[in-house]
Amino acid sequence: MAQFKSFLVFGPNGIGKGTNAKAAGMLPGYLHFSTGDMFRALAARVKQGNASELELRIDKTMKSGGLVDDQTTVDLARQNLESAVADGGFNPETDYVLLDGIPRNRRQAEMISSFIDVISVLHVTASREVAVERITGRAKLEGRKDDQDAEAVGKRLDIFFTNAADILSYYDSAFDGRMEYDSRKVHYINASQRPVAVLKDFLEYLV
Repeated sequence: MAQFKSFLVFGPNGIGKGTNAKAAGMLPGYLHFSTGDMFRALAARVKQGNASELELRIDKTMKSGGLVDDQTTVDLARQNLESAVADGGFNPETDYVLLDGIPRNRRQAEMISSFIDVISVLHVTASREVAVERITGRAKLEGRKDDQDAEAVGKRLDIFFTNAADILSYYDSAFDGRMEYDSRKVHYINASQRPVAVLKDFLEYLV
């Protein structure tokens, strides 16, 4: 099977990355592929009794409180993408994947390269301060307690930004560590703008 031509939608959770990818994924010729949705669908299939052997193993790991390892995550992503092709919902010869949630680290980036061709990276990001404000603000509006602690959110962001540098430098060896870095491979999208402006910039890079 040919490699999946993909745009990597990259950035911290909670500042609009997934929202924009989901909106663009409704356009003909694009598939929004979210690992969050992938794991939620897995749990639903397990509950319905029609999960694959791989999915059953992953569900057992998650229910025991364990972490799903990189190889298993990549295998599941590949299985789901191939299922989308088999179901007729995606044509790898003409369509594009909007990757959202994978790779999480440089090792995953290396692993998915065997079946995913990342054409460019759409780096949807904001400063640490803005990101913390956005994430905690959304959590309060949605009534979720998990993301209302600014200190805890900030620590998770620090970990994300550390991994982000490794991933971005993998896709562009000239990456200089700046959040605003922009090149032919990595496209900076300022998530601090109004949501409609972020979506406009996002869509322009897909044309």
